[in-house]
Amino acid sequence: MTARTIVIAAGGTGGHIFPALSVALALKNRYPAAALLWIGTYRSREVELCKKNGIPIMILDVVGIARRFSFGAIIAALTFVRAVVSVMFQFHRDRPAAVIAFGGYVCAPVLAAAVFKKVPLYLHEQNTVAGLVNRLFARYAKKMFLGFPLAGAGNVAGSSEVTGTPVRTGATSYDGFPYPSGLDIKKKAILISGGSQGAKSMNDCLVEAAGRWARSGSQVVWQTGVPSYEAISAQFKGKKNILIFATLDDLYPYYAVSRLVICRAGASTLSEISYFGLPCVMIPLPWAAENHQWVNAGLVETQGWGIRVAQQEQCGPNVEKAVSSILSDEKKYNAMCMKALDNSPADAAEKIARLLARDLGL
Repeated sequence: MTARTIVIAAGGTGGHIFPALSVALALKNRYPAAALLWIGTYRSREVELCKKNGIPIMILDVVGIARRFSFGAIIAALTFVRAVVSVMFQFHRDRPAAVIAFGGYVCAPVLAAAVFKKVPLYLHEQNTVAGLVNRLFARYAKKMFLGFPLAGAGNVAGSSEVTGTPVRTGATSYDGFPYPSGLDIKKKAILISGGSQGAKSMNDCLVEAAGRWARSGSQVVWQTGVPSYEAISAQFKGKKNILIFATLDDLYPYYAVSRLVICRAGASTLSEISYFGLPCVMIPLPWAAENHQWVNAGLVETQGWGIRVAQQEQCGPNVEKAVSSILSDEKKYNAMCMKALDNSPADAAEKIARLLARDLGL
């Protein structure tokens, strides 16, 4: 590391990794004086993405610490302590200019080491409800960057600023993208996506609705996730107007040919949807930590570009009703598209990079 090295801490899900990568690339491209070091784990995609983008990475072997006492929790606590010591040694040997953490269990030992070694730290919170690690370390941070305004007063200590959740820049056109056979790009689709890991309970709610949309002539693109793929694809084998995928490596080309998105309510997903100026129908993950997806979806609904539907007995019919209310009224649809664009985080990565550069004198 150098005196102007910025440590990026992020791991686990794409909701943490991709915003971190967007900021890392903004720093790399705009501020040549900044050197980067990513600290992550080997269990998710950060190793692959860092290699692809020429970002050095330090790997920590840590796992999430359960909040209930168990033998596994003891092992996790010991690996946490070992990780803190490892990062402290790294910071002692080559002191960075700052740490910015984007979430995931790998952040906790990095932030603890930063506090012990008095390295300036910054946080990014994607959701409307701050996560446990961010709440614990907010008082030590120079600033917490926010994807959404936090729900409730006094949720975190210290200074914060709403920047949006960074998204990567999309192409100006996807006309040359190799869309799969059977997808008519001139016919806007209803896109269903519960995330790359899938959302079986959400998928199960939508089978009948998706079938009706396809039979009525609407085109449906459905990313089911691996756990649901075989069951869902079997139900629609040979059916027209519906394309089923286990995973899609890049959703951007599919946002570009969609008219509306049905989704969970993770912050990164919502940020990408608003970046493309699309209305959405959100089915928040019922067991998300501290029900933050429900609160995220409530904010989007208040902003006017999405409709929130609870995952319950009437989930499917309620989603159908919401989709119909959006697509059957062109004036309402266009207004929702404009409100989505009004809340787009297109400049979030640049904004965070600029604020860091100003503080660090890059």
